[in-house]
Amino acid sequence: MNTKKSSTEILKELLSHTNMNVSKLTSELKLKSSTSIYRIKNGESKFGEKIAEKIVARFNDINYSYLLTGVGTLTANQQEQTPDNVFINTNGNKFTEKKDGSYDVTVRYLSFNRYHSYLKSLPNDSPNFEWDETTFCVDQFGKGNYLGFKTYSTSMNGGKLYDTPSGASLLGRELGKHHWEDGFRPADSGWVILTGKNVFHKDITHYNQEKKTITCSSRNDSPEFVDFELYLDDVLQIFKVIKQTF
Repeated sequence: MNTKKSSTEILKELLSHTNMNVSKLTSELKLKSSTSIYRIKNGESKFGEKIAEKIVARFNDINYSYLLTGVGTLTANQQEQTPDNVFINTNGNKFTEKKDGSYDVTVRYLSFNRYHSYLKSLPNDSPNFEWDETTFCVDQFGKGNYLGFKTYSTSMNGGKLYDTPSGASLLGRELGKHHWEDGFRPADSGWVILTGKNVFHKDITHYNQEKKTITCSSRNDSPEFVDFELYLDDVLQIFKVIKQTF
């Protein structure tokens, strides 16, 4: 059976596989210091996307999704028994098929009230941000990049069917930047927009291609929730909300 490994266990496995110590690995990855590696070794941090990318760029036999999720094997040629109903996409999202044909997808989970801590971790070679995980039930296997969110605002609650109360959990599928210029179609449950300063759950009601801005709107008609514009140059990622649970 496929057992999930911690980042500390994965690092130990990686060092053994490459016949390196922490100092040598730091040098090979061209990191500024070994602090980020030692934090993983001591169980104080996990592998983040940036350092995982550096590892697979330097060692092309290493499994990228394994570094992030701990599910699978360190290298592609290792043999293991994986349950027939478990599938992991290239973004590390784990899908478990259920008897009724639906899937449980396990994703990393970002609470809106922890977003500033998440932002502070981004400049580091190995983010210190400790990800939570959660599971959503979906209809089918997906190849995209999925992320879970927890919102603490009533701005998207106008009392209608697909509106979102405070405290809801959201499953988002990333819309790649190369698709942004095509515009943003209406989404039943809105969009989650990650910027360099804040995270928003809003409807995208207008895209100005010339100015490269989007207009973000709320569903709650309270006067405190006014429309505003965001420059796409200030946006890090955009996720379409495809599932929400209360």
